[in-house]
Amino acid sequence: MKTKTDSQLIGLRCEHCGQIKAALLGWLKEHDELACDGCNHPIVVRPNDFVDAVKRADAVERRVSA
Repeated sequence: MKTKTDSQLIGLRCEHCGQIKAALLGWLKEHDELACDGCNHPIVVRPNDFVDAVKRADAVERRVSA
């Protein structure tokens, strides 16, 4: 089920080169890694990273809705 937070962009930092790659939370629900644009190494999405990103997106949504 899609939620409003699915369309939120978050930044994930490549552990290899440090570049930040943006991804939609909805996309990250279905995938556990993405390729870095800078060095093409995989950026692994860890469960804690995903939970933190959802919490931040929810907080933003609450501020916008208020």
